[in-house]
Amino acid sequence: MEQTELMLPEYILDKAIRSGSEYGWRRCDILEVVEAAKQTQLGNLGGQVQYVLPDATCELYWLRYDPKDQKTDEDWISYCNRTADECSEQLKMLFELDIEKEATSAFEILENIENLSDYQVFILYLQACKNN
Repeated sequence: MEQTELMLPEYILDKAIRSGSEYGWRRCDILEVVEAAKQTQLGNLGGQVQYVLPDATCELYWLRYDPKDQKTDEDWISYCNRTADECSEQLKMLFELDIEKEATSAFEILENIENLSDYQVFILYLQACKNN
């Protein structure tokens, strides 16, 4: 079964960072990815911030950006648009936090890493239309 994230445009996939079987992007790219998913008519399930190191992954599961589930009477396009908008708004609020401070206070392994922001990844989960 093909992973839904692979349905994104090539220029978006070229910016992706793999974290195990998950796809993530840099902070500077994540809002563009959310918009591309919306344009590709992929539902947005949200995600969380991770620090992806060569030998470890530190997941800040409490720093997530998860839109609400599809409503019973919501058509697919409306769902894709709404979840993209909700995710983008949550990401913008998250950008106002000191994410590195959150990370270093939770994970001792991150305390002495130079250029910690180079390892920051925004994981995003997407969903193809259930009717396909």
